[in-house]
Amino acid sequence: MTTRRGVTILEVTVAGVLLVAMMTVCLEFLQAAAAQRRAIRQRQTAIQEAANVMERLSARPWEELSPQGVAGLELSQAARSLLPDGKLAVEVISPADEPGAKQIVVAVGWEDDSGGSAWPIRLTAWRYRP
Repeated sequence: MTTRRGVTILEVTVAGVLLVAMMTVCLEFLQAAAAQRRAIRQRQTAIQEAANVMERLSARPWEELSPQGVAGLELSQAARSLLPDGKLAVEVISPADEPGAKQIVVAVGWEDDSGGSAWPIRLTAWRYRP
């Protein structure tokens, strides 16, 4: 009876195939984690941008809160660099049933990694005449 002292080419091939399969699974997992991290960062940036715009609008004098007064607002440079095709929409609504109130709506939208529209961030605030 002879004893074996090495590995066969078949065993080496099977080990190589298993190694490649495991590396492929790990790389796909890392790519998915990176995509999720990028999506979270974009969402956090959009939330911060909407909050900053809302804060600036809330600090404006009552007379400047009008659709014409907010027409020129744009995303910051940092938000434009992190949000692909980012858009800022601001509405100032004066309800007819409440003449001393104005509703301010700030929305930030962008494209996600698949090229579709990500769920936009919307903030709404009410401002009352002093």
